Amino acid sequence: MATTISHDVCALPDGFADRLVLFGAGGLGRKIADTLRTEGHQVLAFCDNNPALWGSQIEGIPVVSPPSAANSFPSAVFMVAIWHPNRTEGVRHHVRQLLELGCRDVTCFVPMFWKYPKVFLPNMFWAVPGELDHDKPLIDDAAGLFDPAGRQEFERQVRLRLYGDVMCLRDPEPGPQYFPQGVVTLSPDETFVDCGAFDGDTVHDFIHVAQGRFRRIITFEPNPDNFRKLAASLTDDRVLVHAKAVGAKPQTLHLVGSGAGSTISQSGGTAIDCTTLDIALAGEQPTYIKMDIEGSEMDALLGAAETIRRHRPKLAICVYHRPDHLWRIPLLLKKLFPDSHMTLRSHMMDGFDTVCYCIPKP
Repeated sequence: MATTISHDVCALPDGFADRLVLFGAGGLGRKIADTLRTEGHQVLAFCDNNPALWGSQIEGIPVVSPPSAANSFPSAVFMVAIWHPNRTEGVRHHVRQLLELGCRDVTCFVPMFWKYPKVFLPNMFWAVPGELDHDKPLIDDAAGLFDPAGRQEFERQVRLRLYGDVMCLRDPEPGPQYFPQGVVTLSPDETFVDCGAFDGDTVHDFIHVAQGRFRRIITFEPNPDNFRKLAASLTDDRVLVHAKAVGAKPQTLHLVGSGAGSTISQSGGTAIDCTTLDIALAGEQPTYIKMDIEGSEMDALLGAAETIRRHRPKLAICVYHRPDHLWRIPLLLKKLFPDSHMTLRSHMMDGFDTVCYCIPKP
């Protein structure tokens, strides 16, 4: 049998559900196993690179090492069921590991997302490809906005979304996120605005890259737990912290989730204040604005339209939280900031932390 890598839900081998080994015994792998169980199927085994799990069972399913699984189940379909932010090993690395072990049918979790969308979707940038057909003219328009390196990354990310082609991706951009060499150049008098400041990780990266030379840092972080960590980690009196979200208009919103994944939701139990950057930055002179705000980026950009027009700051905007943000955010940026240079970089494996950089032309 020829080695195959499935990219499409229709490419899943016949009878895959009854001869499936899941690579990855974490949350995603267990959810796939549970989903198939409700359909009357039983996964053959989990395989995992963690030796501590070998010889155990998860809901009656044995967990073995990848070499053992390859030897024990030569006719199985091996599905990589690992997807989380990572800078060193992505899905394609696990696919190659399985192929090197002699596994003949190898796929990944993406076809499961498409086959059972009610179970797995919405989930960040994943959508059933047919749902994005109406956006193809916008995709074509957005592709023309980027420099050559940005366009190549854009095309890879589009292939990932439309075809599940994890093998087309590249390793993450080296260096700290939001400060890629050759893209972002910092001056000694930057006013850096961090929207979605989390616990201060990006602020500390900025201070390090800037070698401590900057005018001001202004942060926005609405999650109370994150805000406490953020405020406690910053002692420089040039840093101003706001316990607020940023959006298209001032309002009260509700937050659901914890840590870096907190999102705005009507069902959220934590009430938070939301402002606009046009209001919050009145009297400031921002030179660099970063946004990683879990899908609220487009609203926040609309609320910063006057600030962008007036001050022409560098912009680093995440485009991986929603299926269509990869093209809709660059198209919006072009309207807000037509006199700019645009590129795209990915800072994690498997589509995570993909950022659109919008740099003012001299």
